[in-house]
Amino acid sequence: MKTNSKTIVLMMLVLSMASCDNEDTHMLTVINENGSCIREYSFQTTEKELMIPQEEDLDSLIDKHWERTWSVIGNDSLRHPVPITKAQIDSLQKEDPNSCLSDSLMMHVKKRFDAVQEMSDHLLMAEGFKASSTLEKSFKWFYTDYTFTETFVYDGPPIFPIPISRFLSADTASYWFTGHPDLTRNLSGQDKKEVLDKIETKVGQWLNANWFAEICKAIADNYDKVKKPPVSKESFVSQCDELAMHPDVLNDRDDNVDNFDNFKKVLDHHFHSDAYTTILNSDTLGSIQRYDPFLSFKTNYDLVMPGKVTDAGMGEYDGHVIHYRVSGERTIPDGYKYSIKATSRVTNIWAFIVTILVIALAIGSFALSPNRRKH
Repeated sequence: MKTNSKTIVLMMLVLSMASCDNEDTHMLTVINENGSCIREYSFQTTEKELMIPQEEDLDSLIDKHWERTWSVIGNDSLRHPVPITKAQIDSLQKEDPNSCLSDSLMMHVKKRFDAVQEMSDHLLMAEGFKASSTLEKSFKWFYTDYTFTETFVYDGPPIFPIPISRFLSADTASYWFTGHPDLTRNLSGQDKKEVLDKIETKVGQWLNANWFAEICKAIADNYDKVKKPPVSKESFVSQCDELAMHPDVLNDRDDNVDNFDNFKKVLDHHFHSDAYTTILNSDTLGSIQRYDPFLSFKTNYDLVMPGKVTDAGMGEYDGHVIHYRVSGERTIPDGYKYSIKATSRVTNIWAFIVTILVIALAIGSFALSPNRRKH
């Protein structure tokens, strides 16, 4: 499948946080039977941050009440307390003198919370995102079911002015960005490719339409710089929505991200003027680059539930931990929100003991009853 690189760059832009460095970020959640929980974040850091003592706040979000340790990427199990020492820094640098030490250092910050919502209120590493959590307990005598849900919602600056629902059904969009529901189940490899190719074409058209809409917005934001505009600003804005669905816009396959020739032709031809396209430069286009905070939210989310997991939702359960992938893109199909949900069951051993004792007492009372002895 050949992807339009212009639309990919539109989404990715200069996402340094969303690059390979960000793949090492982790979020671990541990749910306890009493309703308390533990949240641990792991992310790349610098020697300077690791030299801050535990007794001092790391920053405005991670204060001294978060337990902090560090490790080297690839050896996560070997944790060291902060602060890192000069001798440790020198030793690590000596192992690979030509490398940037910050590329291999990980910080782990952990804190216990009395309730899951309190934990979600302290969401880190997600500019523009908020989280909310619930933990439901269902007591059923011999066992107790626990259902944990955490929902991530993007509430930053508006993005993607043209909704994907104009191009894909809700299920298809969800499948493309999250993998669920699985629309290609039981299909052959060739059939799957055909389905994915069709979806990719529609996604590319959606991204092209948004790219065009962003260019129009950039022109509207700089309308005072347009010389002899053929229509009023209000008329220009209202017509751009229709133009964003123009076939020459939707099907643009130009791989040069700096080349807007096809989009310019659409504008010039429709308005019979080049007044708008002549102002398209780095100054006017600079205002459209606001996707970074949204798309930089990518993290591996691990969840540990009490007891035995009975439903991992959209996660993968390895027998001990449920693994999820949470990202900005996954919020797109559902109105910029994405939820992880899991259910587990804890066996109430004491309930079995009480039940056995009650049965034993009942049998004993029956055996020792006066009417029983007369016989």
